[in-house]
Amino acid sequence: MLSMRSFLQRCRQLLFAVLFVLAVAWVFGFGAQWLLRWRAEKLLADIRALQVNRGTWSDAQQLTQKWSQWATPKAGCTSDNCTVQISLIQALPPILVAEPGARNRLPRLADHIGLRSAAARAGFTVEHGVVTTKYFGEQTTLPARDVGSSEGYTPYLSVSSAETVHFREIAGDSKLAHPNRMAQHLKSYLQVSFSPDEDPAEQSALMDFRFSCLTRLRPCETEGDILPEGARMIQQR
Repeated sequence: MLSMRSFLQRCRQLLFAVLFVLAVAWVFGFGAQWLLRWRAEKLLADIRALQVNRGTWSDAQQLTQKWSQWATPKAGCTSDNCTVQISLIQALPPILVAEPGARNRLPRLADHIGLRSAAARAGFTVEHGVVTTKYFGEQTTLPARDVGSSEGYTPYLSVSSAETVHFREIAGDSKLAHPNRMAQHLKSYLQVSFSPDEDPAEQSALMDFRFSCLTRLRPCETEGDILPEGARMIQQR
């Protein structure tokens, strides 16, 4: 009887230990997602403050220095021609990432407890000492249950928005519903582009990213959850 009691006690201790480790892992993972969200909000604020066609090389250098830990300047970056990308990434262990054709039991469990891979990216281009383009993008994983059997399936929800003086070149001969902005699906993500000539209120809306998808318990499933104005433009086409 004593040996049975001892065995049951050890089983309970082992169970509590496993539950404790899982709880700590969840707190660590979910905390990392909140940290990503906090940083992403700060990064978006800095990108919005950088003025296209008015921002200087000095402004760009200050922003790069502030985010130097996550910034990657293009090789040969000078005031005449410089492109910088800033990447904030929170990635789950591969075992928790859904794969096409698999049962994805652990990824589904991760979905239910709010754990997911996510990223926020931003960047800018300087030409001849002046900021000519800036952009911001947000990415998060779709629900594991939606991962199909196709190897070409992309399990991410991605949206980006860019303001650029080269808008006319990007738009080309496209017939636009709005002369200074456009939205299009490029492969697996929604891309919004707009000109500095766009109305300031509309510019603000096109950079009004929402970050609840990074920390909510249930995964987001639509682009409108990330950038409402961008999704609205796609629907109006």
